[in-house]
Amino acid sequence: MTATTATMDITNPVLRGMYPDPSWMWDEPGERVALVNSSFELVPGLPIHVSDDIANWELAGNAVDEAMAQRLLIPFVLDSGGLYAPTLRMIRGKYVIACTVARIDLDAAAAAGVDPESIEGARASQGNFIIEADALEGPWRGPYWIEGAEGIDPDIFEDLDGSVYWTQTRPAVRPRWEGQTEVWTQRIDPETWRLCASHDADGDYGKTVLWTGYGVEAVWAEGPHLYRIGDWVYLMTAEGGTSFDHSEMTMRTWAPDGLGPAIDSLQGQAHEDGTEPRAPRANERSVVGRYARLFHPCKKNPFLTHRHLGLEERVQCVGHADLLHHPRLGWWGACLGSRETPTAAHGALSFLGRETFVAPIDWQHDPAQWSLESNGPAQGESDDPGWPVLAGGAGRLAQTLRIDAADGTLLDMCIGPCESQAVVDARVPFAVGDGEGAAVRADGTVYRRMPEDKCVVLCPPRGTVRIRQDGRHTLSVATDGTSVQWALGEGTERREGMVPIPEGEPGSVMLVFDKGMVRVVVAQSAEQAWTAPAVEVIDVAPLSTEWSGGFVGCLVGCDA
Repeated sequence: MTATTATMDITNPVLRGMYPDPSWMWDEPGERVALVNSSFELVPGLPIHVSDDIANWELAGNAVDEAMAQRLLIPFVLDSGGLYAPTLRMIRGKYVIACTVARIDLDAAAAAGVDPESIEGARASQGNFIIEADALEGPWRGPYWIEGAEGIDPDIFEDLDGSVYWTQTRPAVRPRWEGQTEVWTQRIDPETWRLCASHDADGDYGKTVLWTGYGVEAVWAEGPHLYRIGDWVYLMTAEGGTSFDHSEMTMRTWAPDGLGPAIDSLQGQAHEDGTEPRAPRANERSVVGRYARLFHPCKKNPFLTHRHLGLEERVQCVGHADLLHHPRLGWWGACLGSRETPTAAHGALSFLGRETFVAPIDWQHDPAQWSLESNGPAQGESDDPGWPVLAGGAGRLAQTLRIDAADGTLLDMCIGPCESQAVVDARVPFAVGDGEGAAVRADGTVYRRMPEDKCVVLCPPRGTVRIRQDGRHTLSVATDGTSVQWALGEGTERREGMVPIPEGEPGSVMLVFDKGMVRVVVAQSAEQAWTAPAVEVIDVAPLSTEWSGGFVGCLVGCDA
């Protein structure tokens, strides 16, 4: 940004490497944006980045330290398990994160001597919990296991009447097709973090189903969020699964007195009319029926996706979004996307995992109600916010955005492949807290997220560099000054090799990660490494998400 132009450029992805499932909020006390990401089995976990301009981010801290990870049973999660899809909000003056710890091996935890109360808390909550803090930087308190929670990807929402709602997605109790899910909500006490019962003419009940999918055979609702905008409550949720069919849907209900009264009103009217939606269970309710429905979708759904762009598009799997109003820069959306790497032999593969992208948001109404007769312009209500759309008219994420630094007005955008190059200096072991994004694994190695799929990794004179996808898919490259030994885990299989380091060759061993291959070279600089002759070439397709399965991206670590 310069004083003469008063413009600012934002480059996507704003957080590069494995930073999936973004959730953000305007931190009024700090006058900044705060954003949290999933971290799976990495410790420290739930990294929180802050920015006052959306373009430049710094790590403020991690909500889950080593002690919290122990209480969350992180040492006992399986590959691609751990901390899923956090939601960050301010609730009753406290910073609150709602999250799920998934794929816990509770039997292993019990065998290791974990106290039965912690194991039962995780079991009774299906791994769903709250942590809270008085400052973003911590310390964070908890976890508070949410007994009776069901599913993944929780949202926490405080409405205008002070009611607080826990909302998340679960497999449909009575599915009409494979993969159908439903979004449910229930009031929660923000002092005790216990779910609260509601009451109607038929008695006490707990969960209320809000949504069962945008259309026939809609699958895998994820990352639901509730927002109040004026007299309306909006529900936004991803659908299609966090892969190539990923998308983001919006729907809303008019609720000037609160979400709870709106639910009660619809249920009461439907009860009188005999159109009451069928509840999934006796102690639950539903507001999704054939004739009675609380939330109505935007007819332009999905409002965010790349699935229509074809497989040639570099940025895939776009979805899992969260909305934010910046007091100076206006409305923005953060979402995940996956940069696919073109390879010579295997098509496009994902090595980096899912990353954080941003886009400016406009709120719009249709200019007219089309019919056979001319009725003039649409007479919209002045207090109707309309629907969110991506600003700029491109209908997709941009590589770069140029905005007015004063008010966030979008001035220009560039659509591109979001490509760059990076250097990872792994000549000495990383340390937790040492720079951006370091996170220790249970095997004792400290890793950093691989930020680009065109990357030079500097190796130690003697030691081992690891590029890790998960416990069964890892490339290890060991140097001893005279030779390079490597081994690549491919699930149950293993490839390995050894090559001598050319005598008299000036420079040091480096790994060039490019197009799904790792070239082992000897070079005097990272810049020279790109053109240096390879002493070994390794096909590392098994390090991709498509080959390994799961949800994570590659990490780089060193054992010297």
